[in-house]
Amino acid sequence: MVFKKDMISIILPCYNVEKYLARAIKSILNQNCNYFELLIIIDGSPDNSKLIAEEYAKEDPRIKVFEKPNGGLSDARNFGLERAEGEFVYFMDSDDWIDNGLLLDNVKILEEDSLDFIIFGYTQDNEDLEGNVLSFRNVIPKLNYLSSTSHSPAVIDSHTLGLMGYAWNKIYRRDFLMKNNIWFEKGTSLVEDILFNVQVYNNSDKIVFNKRAYYHYINRPVVTLIKTFHRNSFQLKSRKVEVLKEMFQKWHIQNSNSILSQNMMQGIRYCLTNLYGFKNNLSRKEKHQYIKLMYDDVLTNELIKFYKPQNLRDRVFKIMVEKKMVRTTSLMYSILRK
Repeated sequence: MVFKKDMISIILPCYNVEKYLARAIKSILNQNCNYFELLIIIDGSPDNSKLIAEEYAKEDPRIKVFEKPNGGLSDARNFGLERAEGEFVYFMDSDDWIDNGLLLDNVKILEEDSLDFIIFGYTQDNEDLEGNVLSFRNVIPKLNYLSSTSHSPAVIDSHTLGLMGYAWNKIYRRDFLMKNNIWFEKGTSLVEDILFNVQVYNNSDKIVFNKRAYYHYINRPVVTLIKTFHRNSFQLKSRKVEVLKEMFQKWHIQNSNSILSQNMMQGIRYCLTNLYGFKNNLSRKEKHQYIKLMYDDVLTNELIKFYKPQNLRDRVFKIMVEKKMVRTTSLMYSILRK
């Protein structure tokens, strides 16, 4: 492999994104930094994504199109990472788009401060079914940096932790990832980004934030009835909390129990919505067993006492978890679904 100094390898996995792919590619080609390669990974996509990508590749030699059997987002990202030739790596989702200063601005900070990675802000664009932007909000880092070698305990909030979780609002130094054997976990969904990034943080001593938004995350309406329930959702959400717990110890996070309990309860709420709002063939008894599994979990019981309700609904939810009110929970979420 020819290692190319200062070049950025952009890895763009594609699966059923023919409606959005052209905009994603155009936003990359419009960057005010020309020294990049774009690796488009067609992950067994059954639509016209490959044809769209190949049309752009004919016009621009920086674009490389690869096709592989479907293996999921993590597998496609790893496939691209194995073939990347740049000094820096950027993972982008193919149904979003980026502002033209993303690469140049952030690589400049990486170089000047000799960083292994950098985190930047994003804009959430809320679209309707026709793709019109109804509203937007900028999600900007509040902190300048975190240091694991500082003698003072650090404090973070859910806002900062959210920014730390994604893969698409970071640029990484490639040799740092290779040296520490950091890859995405194939076959894992829902929490693949944070599992990857916890490895990054655990092998670093400094986290630097760029307080500008460059990435446009598109929030589109989704019909939940067509989504499928995943029985392992709670295991994945619990695992996220477990790896965060380890990371918080390294980074001396002072308010770790508060943040962990919030994440644990958010995870349970997600699973309940998943259980009652998405398509599944579970009987009422099986649904009750699933709720009981979550409420009896060791980590749930360890963290629930640190959970601080923000409103009446939160207080009711905390009581249901503490008292293990399985049937009441089932009734409430059945009503909410209707």
